[in-house]
Amino acid sequence: MDMCTEKDKEELVEALVTAAGAAFLSLKETTQEHFYFYVFVFDEGMHPYISAWSYEALEKSIKEQQITDEDKSWWKWDSADSPYAVYGYDEFFGEVGTLLDQRASKLSDDELYETEWEVRIELMEEAMKRLDTFGLFGTGKERECVVINVEQAPPDGDGAEYDRALRLNPPSALLSEYLETCETPEND
Repeated sequence: MDMCTEKDKEELVEALVTAAGAAFLSLKETTQEHFYFYVFVFDEGMHPYISAWSYEALEKSIKEQQITDEDKSWWKWDSADSPYAVYGYDEFFGEVGTLLDQRASKLSDDELYETEWEVRIELMEEAMKRLDTFGLFGTGKERECVVINVEQAPPDGDGAEYDRALRLNPPSALLSEYLETCETPEND
Protein backbone atom coordinates (compact mmCIF):
# COMPACT_ATOMS: atom_id res chain seq x y z
CA MET A 1 0.00 0.00 0.00
CA ASP A 2 1.37 3.42 -0.97
CA MET A 3 1.86 5.41 2.22
CA CYS A 4 2.82 8.65 0.50
CA THR A 5 0.45 11.37 -0.61
CA GLU A 6 0.02 12.89 -4.05
CA LYS A 7 1.83 15.96 -2.70
CA ASP A 8 4.78 13.73 -1.71
CA LYS A 9 4.79 12.18 -5.17
CA GLU A 10 4.70 15.57 -6.90
CA GLU A 11 7.55 16.81 -4.71
CA LEU A 12 9.60 13.78 -5.73
CA VAL A 13 8.76 14.18 -9.43
CA GLU A 14 9.90 17.80 -9.27
CA ALA A 15 13.14 16.77 -7.56
CA LEU A 16 13.68 14.06 -10.20
CA VAL A 17 13.05 16.56 -13.01
CA THR A 18 15.49 19.03 -11.47
CA ALA A 19 18.22 16.45 -10.82
CA ALA A 20 17.98 14.50 -14.07
CA GLY A 21 17.52 17.67 -16.10
CA ALA A 22 20.60 19.26 -14.57
CA ALA A 23 22.66 16.09 -15.04
CA PHE A 24 21.62 15.58 -18.68
CA LEU A 25 22.14 19.27 -19.48
CA SER A 26 25.55 19.29 -17.81
CA LEU A 27 26.53 16.18 -19.74
CA LYS A 28 25.49 17.72 -23.06
CA GLU A 29 27.25 21.02 -22.34
CA THR A 30 30.41 19.45 -20.90
CA THR A 31 31.00 16.91 -23.65
CA GLN A 32 29.61 18.73 -26.71
CA GLU A 33 28.86 15.27 -28.14
CA HIS A 34 25.90 14.06 -30.21
CA PHE A 35 23.67 12.03 -27.89
CA TYR A 36 21.17 9.50 -29.20
CA PHE A 37 20.16 7.77 -25.93
CA TYR A 38 19.20 9.22 -22.55
CA VAL A 39 18.08 6.86 -19.83
CA PHE A 40 17.00 7.17 -16.22
CA VAL A 41 18.08 3.98 -14.42
CA PHE A 42 16.65 2.48 -11.25
CA ASP A 43 18.51 -0.36 -9.58
CA GLU A 44 18.36 -2.48 -6.47
CA GLY A 45 20.05 0.33 -4.54
CA MET A 46 16.66 2.09 -4.76
CA HIS A 47 18.16 5.40 -5.93
CA PRO A 48 17.91 6.48 -9.59
CA TYR A 49 20.73 7.76 -11.76
CA ILE A 50 21.19 8.75 -15.37
CA SER A 51 23.13 7.20 -18.19
CA ALA A 52 23.48 8.18 -21.83
CA TRP A 53 25.24 7.29 -25.05
CA SER A 54 26.62 9.62 -27.69
CA TYR A 55 27.85 8.50 -31.08
CA GLU A 56 31.34 9.66 -30.14
CA ALA A 57 31.39 7.72 -26.87
CA LEU A 58 29.99 4.64 -28.60
CA GLU A 59 32.68 4.66 -31.28
CA LYS A 60 35.45 5.11 -28.71
CA SER A 61 34.00 2.44 -26.43
CA ILE A 62 33.65 -0.11 -29.23
CA LYS A 63 37.33 0.33 -30.08
CA GLU A 64 38.58 0.33 -26.48
CA GLN A 65 36.44 -2.62 -25.39
CA GLN A 66 36.98 -4.51 -28.67
CA ILE A 67 33.26 -5.04 -29.14
CA THR A 68 32.54 -7.49 -31.96
CA ASP A 69 30.26 -6.65 -34.87
CA GLU A 70 27.85 -9.24 -33.49
CA ASP A 71 27.62 -7.42 -30.14
CA LYS A 72 27.46 -3.82 -31.38
CA SER A 73 23.67 -3.78 -31.68
CA TRP A 74 23.09 -4.36 -27.96
CA TRP A 75 26.21 -2.50 -26.78
CA LYS A 76 24.81 0.66 -28.38
CA TRP A 77 21.97 0.60 -25.85
CA ASP A 78 23.70 -0.85 -22.78
CA SER A 79 23.26 1.88 -20.18
CA ALA A 80 25.46 0.12 -17.61
CA ASP A 81 28.50 0.15 -19.92
CA SER A 82 28.19 3.76 -20.99
CA PRO A 83 31.06 5.96 -19.87
CA TYR A 84 28.34 8.35 -18.70
CA ALA A 85 26.54 5.91 -16.35
CA VAL A 86 25.82 7.62 -13.01
CA TYR A 87 26.94 10.97 -14.47
CA GLY A 88 26.36 13.87 -12.08
CA TYR A 89 24.93 11.72 -9.30
CA ASP A 90 26.92 13.27 -6.45
CA GLU A 91 26.46 16.76 -7.83
CA PHE A 92 22.76 16.77 -8.69
CA PHE A 93 20.87 14.00 -6.85
CA GLY A 94 21.21 15.00 -3.17
CA GLU A 95 17.62 16.19 -2.74
CA VAL A 96 16.30 13.12 -4.55
CA GLY A 97 18.25 10.86 -2.19
CA THR A 98 16.89 12.67 0.86
CA LEU A 99 13.28 12.43 -0.36
CA LEU A 100 13.64 8.75 -1.24
CA ASP A 101 15.16 7.96 2.14
CA GLN A 102 12.29 9.79 3.87
CA ARG A 103 9.76 7.80 1.84
CA ALA A 104 11.56 4.53 2.62
CA SER A 105 11.55 5.22 6.37
CA LYS A 106 7.73 5.13 6.32
CA LEU A 107 7.54 1.72 4.62
CA SER A 108 8.04 -1.93 5.48
CA ASP A 109 10.57 -3.89 3.42
CA ASP A 110 7.72 -5.56 1.54
CA GLU A 111 6.17 -2.19 0.68
CA LEU A 112 9.55 -0.76 -0.28
CA TYR A 113 10.51 -3.55 -2.67
CA GLU A 114 7.06 -4.06 -4.13
CA THR A 115 4.70 -1.08 -4.25
CA GLU A 116 7.30 1.64 -3.76
CA TRP A 117 9.57 0.10 -6.41
CA GLU A 118 6.78 0.51 -8.99
CA VAL A 119 5.87 4.00 -7.74
CA ARG A 120 9.47 5.19 -8.11
CA ILE A 121 9.69 3.89 -11.67
CA GLU A 122 6.37 5.55 -12.54
CA LEU A 123 7.58 8.86 -11.08
CA MET A 124 10.85 8.58 -13.02
CA GLU A 125 8.83 8.05 -16.20
CA GLU A 126 6.78 11.15 -15.40
CA ALA A 127 10.01 13.10 -14.87
CA MET A 128 11.33 12.01 -18.29
CA LYS A 129 8.00 13.00 -19.90
CA ARG A 130 8.29 16.47 -18.38
CA LEU A 131 11.92 16.87 -19.46
CA ASP A 132 10.87 15.83 -22.96
CA THR A 133 8.03 18.38 -22.92
CA PHE A 134 10.60 21.05 -21.98
CA GLY A 135 12.55 20.11 -25.14
CA LEU A 136 15.63 18.81 -23.31
CA PHE A 137 15.95 15.90 -25.74
CA GLY A 138 15.23 17.97 -28.85
CA THR A 139 12.10 18.83 -30.78
CA GLY A 140 10.70 17.81 -34.15
CA LYS A 141 13.13 15.93 -36.39
CA GLU A 142 15.93 16.36 -33.85
CA ARG A 143 13.82 14.52 -31.25
CA GLU A 144 13.25 11.62 -33.65
CA CYS A 145 17.03 11.04 -33.57
CA VAL A 146 16.97 10.40 -29.81
CA VAL A 147 15.57 7.61 -27.64
CA ILE A 148 14.73 8.18 -23.99
CA ASN A 149 13.63 5.63 -21.44
CA VAL A 150 13.44 4.55 -17.83
CA GLU A 151 15.15 1.24 -17.19
CA GLN A 152 15.62 -0.93 -14.18
CA ALA A 153 18.77 -2.86 -13.44
CA PRO A 154 18.77 -5.75 -13.69
CA PRO A 155 16.17 -5.60 -16.50
CA ASP A 156 12.66 -6.51 -15.45
CA GLY A 157 12.19 -9.13 -18.17
CA ASP A 158 8.46 -8.50 -18.42
CA GLY A 159 8.51 -6.04 -21.29
CA ALA A 160 7.94 -2.96 -19.12
CA GLU A 161 10.98 -1.16 -20.60
CA TYR A 162 9.59 -1.83 -24.08
CA ASP A 163 6.22 -0.36 -23.10
CA ARG A 164 7.83 2.67 -21.43
CA ALA A 165 9.92 3.33 -24.54
CA LEU A 166 6.76 3.33 -26.66
CA ARG A 167 5.09 5.79 -24.29
CA LEU A 168 8.11 8.10 -24.03
CA ASN A 169 9.19 8.34 -27.68
CA PRO A 170 7.77 9.34 -31.04
CA PRO A 171 7.87 6.61 -33.68
CA SER A 172 11.25 6.53 -35.44
CA ALA A 173 13.77 4.18 -37.01
CA LEU A 174 16.04 4.68 -34.00
CA LEU A 175 13.24 3.74 -31.59
CA SER A 176 12.56 0.59 -33.61
CA GLU A 177 16.24 -0.32 -33.37
CA TYR A 178 16.18 0.18 -29.60
CA LEU A 179 13.00 -1.85 -29.17
CA GLU A 180 14.70 -4.83 -30.82
CA THR A 181 17.04 -5.00 -27.81
CA CYS A 182 14.24 -4.83 -25.21
CA GLU A 183 12.33 -7.70 -23.68
CA THR A 184 8.92 -7.72 -25.34
CA PRO A 185 5.72 -7.67 -23.31
CA GLU A 186 3.88 -10.90 -22.65
CA ASN A 187 1.02 -11.45 -25.06
CA ASP A 188 -2.20 -11.49 -23.08
